Amino acid sequence: MIIAMDGPDGAGKSTQVKRLESWALGQGLSFRVVGKWQVFEEARVPQARFLRGSSLDELRVCIAEMPNPARMLFLGWLNTLAAERAAAAQEDVVILDGYWIKHAATELLAGCPKNLVDAIVEAMAPVDMVVFFDVTPEEALRRKKGDITPYECGRDPECRPESFLTHQAAVREVMLEWADRRGWDVVRANTAEAAAQQMRKLLAPRLGVEVNPRPVAADAATDR
Repeated sequence: MIIAMDGPDGAGKSTQVKRLESWALGQGLSFRVVGKWQVFEEARVPQARFLRGSSLDELRVCIAEMPNPARMLFLGWLNTLAAERAAAAQEDVVILDGYWIKHAATELLAGCPKNLVDAIVEAMAPVDMVVFFDVTPEEALRRKKGDITPYECGRDPECRPESFLTHQAAVREVMLEWADRRGWDVVRANTAEAAAQQMRKLLAPRLGVEVNPRPVAADAATDR
């Protein structure tokens, strides 16, 4: 089962991926995480070795400096490559950490031609489930604790908090409209544990496992 997880910057996706992995492994399910930023791992993505010598921090700054439509094409390549790798995975649970949603919304707002965005999205390998993690821009800014990039601030090179809030509010509006229209599952929670519980409730019936596995009884454990 391939589950694409996306949402605004600061939505807590990375935290939820770790919690989901622990839960899935505890259920006896095999688990794999696929993400676009794995392009820096040559053993996993050898066809991206031309990025050797660059860092993720440097790339994120460069992305904000790219003009459109080149930027959308580059981001489309990153996301398409990740989706293809997820489609080829054999594990019981495959998490696509980050999908096309945030970047497509951002680039449309930046003036990228809609037909180009639509074509890239249409070419993306399909997934079994999309989970959208929603968070307000104010809460996202609090969670990021000042660690924001120009791209997250609407390409503001000074990374001003007000730019982050304005840009993230506009992107969030587009993404929530898509989530509603496309029928994606939306997780809204103020705490990491509440969000994790929502995820378990969404996935358990689809995977045929328990939301909260019962601990093994002491006598049963002794008999093994």
